[in-house]
Amino acid sequence: MKKFLFCATTNAFQIEGGRHLGKRQDSIWDEFTKRRFHIPPPNSPEREINSVEEAADFYHQYKIDAQICNRLKLDALIYCIDWARIFPKDPTHINVEGVKFYQNVFKEFIKNNVRFIPVLFHWDTPLWAQKMGGWENRKCINWFKKYAKTIFKYLGKYFEICFVSDENSSFTIFGYLDTYFPPERNNIQAFVKAVHHLAMASAATNEAFMKAKKAKFVKTSATLGIAHDWSPPIPYPLNNLRSQKAAQSYNEWYLGLFYDPYLLGTYSKSFYNFIKENNVKFNISSADLAYLKKYRLQLIGWNYYRPFYVSDYEYSMQNYQKPSEPSITRKFQVVYPKQNVKYTNWNWTIDSSQIIPGLKLLQQRYGKNIPIMILENGMGVFDDKSKPLILDKSRIIYLQDHIKQFMKARKLKINLIGYSLWTYCDIFSPSGGYRKDYGLVSVNFKNKNKTRRPKLSYIWYRKAIQTNGLDLSTNWKKMTQELKTEIKDWQKHKLINNKTS
Repeated sequence: MKKFLFCATTNAFQIEGGRHLGKRQDSIWDEFTKRRFHIPPPNSPEREINSVEEAADFYHQYKIDAQICNRLKLDALIYCIDWARIFPKDPTHINVEGVKFYQNVFKEFIKNNVRFIPVLFHWDTPLWAQKMGGWENRKCINWFKKYAKTIFKYLGKYFEICFVSDENSSFTIFGYLDTYFPPERNNIQAFVKAVHHLAMASAATNEAFMKAKKAKFVKTSATLGIAHDWSPPIPYPLNNLRSQKAAQSYNEWYLGLFYDPYLLGTYSKSFYNFIKENNVKFNISSADLAYLKKYRLQLIGWNYYRPFYVSDYEYSMQNYQKPSEPSITRKFQVVYPKQNVKYTNWNWTIDSSQIIPGLKLLQQRYGKNIPIMILENGMGVFDDKSKPLILDKSRIIYLQDHIKQFMKARKLKINLIGYSLWTYCDIFSPSGGYRKDYGLVSVNFKNKNKTRRPKLSYIWYRKAIQTNGLDLSTNWKKMTQELKTEIKDWQKHKLINNKTS
């Protein structure tokens, strides 16, 4: 595609709802949120783990959402679709109602001049698969391949770009080396198996994708990619030799481990050493490596939210914003300096300085002509929803600064084909429940209709899209007036339900 795409990205278990409708059955996130359900007291810093049963109710509201995205002038909605809706009870029986639902969704958005870009997997393993070992079980590769083949056969004609998976690093690190995410394995051997089987499933998906092209289920021009949430490292202290070495080691893991198998068909020496040092009884065969290399992906999806400050593991910080987090290896640690660093409400670094260096490194490592798409970029904050207008200026300032860097990158012979904002509307956040607002569109999670309402950032992003990223200015007074007009238009077109908003 020659046109630069301005998009928004979202994810089924965070927005879709309808979790037990249309013959769908549970995934690991359904089970996790029900078992660990916890609503902390107001103003408490505790983690909220809330129900995903309804979420933003995209299941019932997708026609309204398609109109809202049309008004936003989005080129595409990137949507992480739900494996458990297509294969709800086992690896063999296709759920016709699930396929039909997504066909209806795809067609509705296309009717509203918004393309649909699917992501096949974003952390949401069907519960039936997990009960049989999930990503630790090699059979999961073929289970996922059959799911992918089903998507290509019945939905392939509706899209030209597709991603196999999104953020496998967070999924495996927090779900297999920790208990923060499901499946809460906290087991090094489980982690190693999951990492490799996810990569193998990607290659198997690419094999199925090529066959789907020959069968004319998918356009021959269609592209398949991998999306990863790599946060580029900044050595801390900056001019310290040990911290610079730690940053290099960080990249071997957080860049290499979650891109190299998919794009190069290789693993780093560090990963093999990790397997050996931890006495993991698992062998990555030469046949598997040949398969990974044969079915390498040709498109990079990059999620950029923030850089990480990286220090030597023994470095002791006296004045920090929050404590360091556990690391995969003792060769580095991520630290949070308090001085001269900006943070969001959720202690995420605000810094766009690593966007262009990061893109250059991706290009250098994976090929100067490989297309790159920004799949996620955004800021979670506490939006003030108590007033008629949601004036989320801090989000706009964040986006303005970051999109400016992406627009600069387009002039540097980097094959950047699109930018996608996280996220279209407020969602369930795995780290913050319904407290952490990310959307351009507010959702009233307390009312039955999950009423949508545009924020000031919706007005700003529309202007950015309409000017192809050239006008990122902020005329607050003018935008506020446009927001008032937009709300009236939504009411006129019944995009807002006045009785329940």
